[in-house]
Amino acid sequence: MASSIPVGLWFDTTTNKDLLKTGIRSYFDNTDVNALVEWPKVFKSAKVDQYEVRDVRFAGLGEMSKTNDGQPAVLETPVMGTVKNYTQVKYTNGFRVTDMMQKYNKFDAVKRWTRNLKKTMLEGKDVEVFNLYNSATTTTWAGFDTLALASAAHTCLYNTSTTYSNYLNADLTTAGYESAMKYFDSGIKNDQGGILVAKAKVLMVNPAFRVKAYQITGADKKPFEQSNTNYKVDSYYETNVAPFVAHRLTSSTSWFLLGDVNDDMFGPTVFTGLEPDLKTEDTFDRTGDIACYSAQHFTYGFGTPELVYCGDL
Repeated sequence: MASSIPVGLWFDTTTNKDLLKTGIRSYFDNTDVNALVEWPKVFKSAKVDQYEVRDVRFAGLGEMSKTNDGQPAVLETPVMGTVKNYTQVKYTNGFRVTDMMQKYNKFDAVKRWTRNLKKTMLEGKDVEVFNLYNSATTTTWAGFDTLALASAAHTCLYNTSTTYSNYLNADLTTAGYESAMKYFDSGIKNDQGGILVAKAKVLMVNPAFRVKAYQITGADKKPFEQSNTNYKVDSYYETNVAPFVAHRLTSSTSWFLLGDVNDDMFGPTVFTGLEPDLKTEDTFDRTGDIACYSAQHFTYGFGTPELVYCGDL
């Protein structure tokens, strides 16, 4: 049986049992704040109603063939590839309160902790899914090509001899940013080995790079040097990149350049089967306690890495 929160025993050990008396001006609980939820800005979101969902990779037709007059047209067959399954995972949290604590506490404990429970569930999901970016070079969440999100040797489905790299492994600088923009313009390969041109949309950085990210993306002259060199990189690549400071990125050197999360090709996705629910019920063990708990179902991962460029971890 889970430990109950009792009336002024271990929860409030002060002589006066302050939580059980009136006259206290304010209670300070710095966990009782709005939830920090950032994942929807850098993940595609998918609602699902199945325990397991599957993505399938395939490549369409390749290059045309020169054909002499009188010869039949060359016919191709689209290439079927690998599959990737996503299985729902259940996450829970909750608390238990005695009947006397319910009756005699003077700061509306159940309401406060219920609000806190909602926050921990929302933030727990945020922390969990950001593992994909924080561990971008590990194969725990491998894509269709069985490689990590950030890899120097991503493979194409049909033309397997052609590879491409979406991992720079370098600090956020003007040179690094330009390399990332160049990747979106000419560095991505499609599954037939051809050029896949995309547009960068989000520069995601650890809070340590907040100022630098805004300086680089907002500069009209080349930053960090004394010159009058024009530096309108976004306009050169005909796009508009917005900085995003991700507090869940755990490394102070982390930065990513991302495409549009609403693009069909964008890989990192959160599959939600059940949003956090909330249940309050009698514990049915003759104690008079109540239990308040929450559950949610979700999973996450990626199939295609093309629209994610990892600058550094």
